[in-house]
Amino acid sequence: MTDIGKLAISLVDAATFVVGTPTVHVGPHPLVAYAAHLANALRPKLKYASIIGSYGWATKAVEHIAAAIPNLNVEVIPPVLCKGLPLEKDLLAIENLSAEIAKRHAGLI
Repeated sequence: MTDIGKLAISLVDAATFVVGTPTVHVGPHPLVAYAAHLANALRPKLKYASIIGSYGWATKAVEHIAAAIPNLNVEVIPPVLCKGLPLEKDLLAIENLSAEIAKRHAGLI
């Protein structure tokens, strides 16, 4: 987790908000939930958002994070969630997510 002040400063110029979180008690890690709450309160001019996460048996992390950022007017890029440790297909999905973000950022110029 990054320093919360550095996160706030980074959000000012960010085009995309991507959070990575393990599932803790069916939702996102508490520090990630706080970061999402901060982003919602600051209302940066983001264009996109997504989530990278892991879980053991069930997860509501995506739903919890989405509920925490209602003030952000963003297009949600489909999340990448993996069960347990990431497999090769999960790592490929993360690479595809980063390529999709890069493609969308290129269109912003």
